[in-house]
Amino acid sequence: MQEQPDPPPDLPAVAASEPAGPAAQEDVELARGEEPPNSEDAFSFTQEHRVRYDEVDAQGIVGHGSWMQILQLGRVEYLRYLGLMMEGGRGSPVQAVVRRSLVDFLSPARFDDPLLVRVRCAQMGERSARIEYVVDNIDTGLRQLIGETTVVCIDLANFRSIPWPQVWRERVAELEQGNLQVGLSEIES
Repeated sequence: MQEQPDPPPDLPAVAASEPAGPAAQEDVELARGEEPPNSEDAFSFTQEHRVRYDEVDAQGIVGHGSWMQILQLGRVEYLRYLGLMMEGGRGSPVQAVVRRSLVDFLSPARFDDPLLVRVRCAQMGERSARIEYVVDNIDTGLRQLIGETTVVCIDLANFRSIPWPQVWRERVAELEQGNLQVGLSEIES
């Protein structure tokens, strides 16, 4: 049996509980909810969700694909709250479809964890909008995830992007008040 060599002496020892480097430290601070990217006060809508068995993977934590479903649940309930979600999604000639997603996974969630999903429309352009999310564990206060999706308004008859209907603009602006940026998004510019 071969003898294992000693580790190189010039490498610093890092304790398992300590984050390695400034980026890792920032992730730990975000997970603890110490410095959120978006103030909780900016979010007018919240949705509670308890992690279901089918949302966890072989390691017993919520898998990345399941997080997208949880964010979708929050987004759909946000639109329903605004009165913009039509029955079966077919009661309106327009729909908001996801064009882009960005997610930072900050800490794991496990089966039966109670989550608070915060959702807001941060920016609304002519044809697209940026929806932001913050997900926290209700029991521990740990920040699980931050994310955003860019949604585009489409005409269901031909699946082409169209300007947001005035009723969508008014309802989003009324809920978000001063927290909504209006103008062209990076996708539209």
